[in-house]
Amino acid sequence: MVVIGILAVLLAILLPVLVKVRNSQRSVQCIGNLRKISSALHAYSLDNEGRLPDPGVADKSWEQMIQKYYPIPFQCPSDTELFPAVGSSYDWRDTGKSTTTMAGRTTADVQRGDAILAFEALSGWHSKGYINVVRVDGSAETIEDELCFKDLATALREGDETIISKQNTARR
Repeated sequence: MVVIGILAVLLAILLPVLVKVRNSQRSVQCIGNLRKISSALHAYSLDNEGRLPDPGVADKSWEQMIQKYYPIPFQCPSDTELFPAVGSSYDWRDTGKSTTTMAGRTTADVQRGDAILAFEALSGWHSKGYINVVRVDGSAETIEDELCFKDLATALREGDETIISKQNTARR
């Protein structure tokens, strides 16, 4: 009975550690996927006069447009909800605003190498309040989701900050 009790205590201690390790492993795989997506987006631009995909003009999803360069499923290993429903766990910087979107832009037009290029479509898959992202310069990391959303609302060029400020003032 004592041995069984000790084993039960050890398992109770070990189980949360194993769950954490598994979540970390999935997060690392997800970040690897995001790095590959970044490479695919850059490869697409090289084949298209430096332009990134523009799904609105092409009438295709960005995933379809880069599939030649990223032929594997767009699935985060921790996503059990979105991928089965829509076929992708990821999104990219197609904001719909001319100052912040990368859709249809040339890579030379983007002055911020630290700008977020692609990210998990929903935060919290690996850790509550956090999201995996990849930046224009190819670096990938896990950041607070609020920082991701703030970056997506930040202009890609220095002069565009004034345009965003004027647009926000006009809305008020």
